[in-house]
Amino acid sequence: MEPQRFDMTSPAFKADPFPTLDRMREAGSLVWSKIPIIGHVWLATTHEAVTDVLHDHERFVRDARNAGKSKWVDLQWWVSKVFRGPAQNMLAKDEPDHRRLRDLVEDAFRRRSVEDMRERVETLARTVMDQTIEVPGQSQMGPGDAGVVDFTAFARQFPLAVICELLGLPAEDRAKFTRWAAGLATVSSLVGLFKLLPFMFKISGYFRDQIRQCRTTPRDGLLSLLVQAERDGDSLSEDELVSMGFLLLFAGHETTTHLITMALLCLLDHPDQRALLVSDWSLAVPTVDEVLRYATPIQFTKPRIVAEDMTLHGQSLKRGQYVLPMLACANSDPQVFDDPQRFDIKRSPNRHVGFGSGIHICLGMKLARMEAAVALEHVLTRFPGLSLAVPRDGLIWTKRIGTRSLLAMPLRLTG
Repeated sequence: MEPQRFDMTSPAFKADPFPTLDRMREAGSLVWSKIPIIGHVWLATTHEAVTDVLHDHERFVRDARNAGKSKWVDLQWWVSKVFRGPAQNMLAKDEPDHRRLRDLVEDAFRRRSVEDMRERVETLARTVMDQTIEVPGQSQMGPGDAGVVDFTAFARQFPLAVICELLGLPAEDRAKFTRWAAGLATVSSLVGLFKLLPFMFKISGYFRDQIRQCRTTPRDGLLSLLVQAERDGDSLSEDELVSMGFLLLFAGHETTTHLITMALLCLLDHPDQRALLVSDWSLAVPTVDEVLRYATPIQFTKPRIVAEDMTLHGQSLKRGQYVLPMLACANSDPQVFDDPQRFDIKRSPNRHVGFGSGIHICLGMKLARMEAAVALEHVLTRFPGLSLAVPRDGLIWTKRIGTRSLLAMPLRLTG
């Protein structure tokens, strides 16, 4: 079977993915394809096919051993051991291992309410905005002109500050985490993985040290709660705690960075929707949900592995093959969304799958929604006249497959 190929890395695709997403769905609900880095996979392209795969955790698994493969099939033999620990988090687990880990983490999350953090999140937004959106050369600017800044600096550092606060990590460590996170965010190839080794060693050692401190001297924050978490006599091992730290710190940080950046870009692209939001901030969370649907910053989930031979949506799937649920395709499916290429912050219902679906649905989705909503309200209130400082087609997009985000977002600030 000859695989079909689709462009998912070019600047043209990142700037406007809809034509390619349409072609994917037109090719079928499940399309045999070859994807850079990932290899041969079935692409699940419709909303129905994507949710079918994500909700069937018995026939579509994450652990390769449950599909008759070697346990290292997803981690090539040359990959350093330092990558294997962080990769073995709950996203890589099937039931019952996944449920065991998720229950322990959810128990800790419930004890650290996201809503209770809102006031602190708003304070962090103001603080980080003061630090990253400066007023360069104000005396040389015209009245009310605050110059040009790169918004991605705020979009990176704000969620990083929030997740450090949530975990209970020392505030003085955020500068180093910013450097480490920036290093991880630049990876777009297999070669780039090797450049991560110094970062990974440092982060792993840092988390182990923080975990030991939390064991001896418990403190506020999710990391200490995870150290103390116990259910039916079970608790998280040190390796599991390190893995969870990686997941919460970097998955929660980077994905929210892309969400905030794409949210502002969507509103700049659609001034009528921006005006609607500014006139009614109760629409902030629905706006974030529409950004997740319309822009889908994380365009597909981690691959699932077919656990048994089957026929699905007219295609014969063989045990051991990979299926890639295309969230961006599902979110622009005209069978589910009326006029899907229209950005509408009042869209209701909005059955997007921007946070995934099924047992692996994003654990931090409530926090991400709140962060993005707070970020939008603060930046648009403080700088009501902001605009792009470069032509729309002059924006530079990341090359990483599966992520729709900007390397830089130059803004001209007024007001």
